Amino acid sequence: MFQMKRKTFYRSVSMLRPHIVRQETNMHWAIQPDKRVVVAIMKLASPSSLQNFANQFGMSACTAGWATQEVSHLLKEITLNKIIHLANPQQVIDGFNTKGVPNCVGALDSTHIPVPYPVGRGRAFTNRKGYASMTLQAVVDPRGWFINTYTGWVSSMHNVHMFRNSPLPCLMEKGHYAPNVEETVIHNVTIPLVILADAAYPLKPWLMKPYEGNVTNLQKPVFNTGLNSFRMGVECAFGQMKGRWRMLTRCLKMEQENIIAFVVAGCMLYNICESYGEVCMES
Repeated sequence: MFQMKRKTFYRSVSMLRPHIVRQETNMHWAIQPDKRVVVAIMKLASPSSLQNFANQFGMSACTAGWATQEVSHLLKEITLNKIIHLANPQQVIDGFNTKGVPNCVGALDSTHIPVPYPVGRGRAFTNRKGYASMTLQAVVDPRGWFINTYTGWVSSMHNVHMFRNSPLPCLMEKGHYAPNVEETVIHNVTIPLVILADAAYPLKPWLMKPYEGNVTNLQKPVFNTGLNSFRMGVECAFGQMKGRWRMLTRCLKMEQENIIAFVVAGCMLYNICESYGEVCMES
């Protein structure tokens, strides 16, 4: 039900405990930190209603919803830079290098998270597939762990427009994304740090995409096929995250700021589970 073992769950609770401990009063007993965290995790893992979770833990649906929002925002605000970040750029580069891509610091792609149609703004949130959603942009390492995320944009906006307005281009162009990492020279050719992307993204010195238009027999089957296979890691990460946290495939009936926190919390808990070798359980 929780998509993680007891040990992993309590490690997650320990990160948040200092921020969610509440003082008991004469009016009511405080809800314990582990109970609040478990409600948020169950909400991510299952499409069941909050009322079902509330009944299991002896609280009202309103309290369960409030606990879910609190834990999601805390995960986003307090532990984001500890869980989703480029901790060891050289390790990421070495990982992609073993796959045949030199000086690569990640693979980039986007996915849709279903949301309700906002009143008066339904068209703005409707994506090309015909339903309302919010876009999640992410970069993953060779293991498929999230190392950079950006979300909150309506899905009627093209992924490229969202990409250009995200912090990632500025970080890469100013050398702040992977500082203190030197360029690689191969056969007298200097290879800068690069991120892999699909054909929808713009070509930049640091953003590698497939060849388009009339391509040679060497460019299409060798380069394009190879690059697309390396990019499969980010698509697999999206699929596994949504398989683990099934609520991210359902319509999230929350305020927009809560949806953003909920999605980022899903990415972070996915990284935590992967780091401890948790296997996604089908339910």
